[in-house]
Amino acid sequence: MSSYYLRFVGADTLPKSLSKREVEECFGLSIEDIQELRPPRFRGTARLGAAVQLVMLRATGRHPDAFSGLPSVLLRYLTSA
Repeated sequence: MSSYYLRFVGADTLPKSLSKREVEECFGLSIEDIQELRPPRFRGTARLGAAVQLVMLRATGRHPDAFSGLPSVLLRYLTSA
């Protein structure tokens, strides 16, 4: 695996501006992920919470609580899935 995909591992902050490409490559959700996040397993805002936890743990190895905020492009990506 390229180190590019691991560049956020251990980070305690994320850049305020991530490109759409960075979001898709480092924080992207697969078709299987999206299927698992759909009802009946997750409903309403629980879907977004579960998606944030999933992508943050994968990309950084840290829980979202370790961050003071999430870039808006990342939230837009997750809410469109």
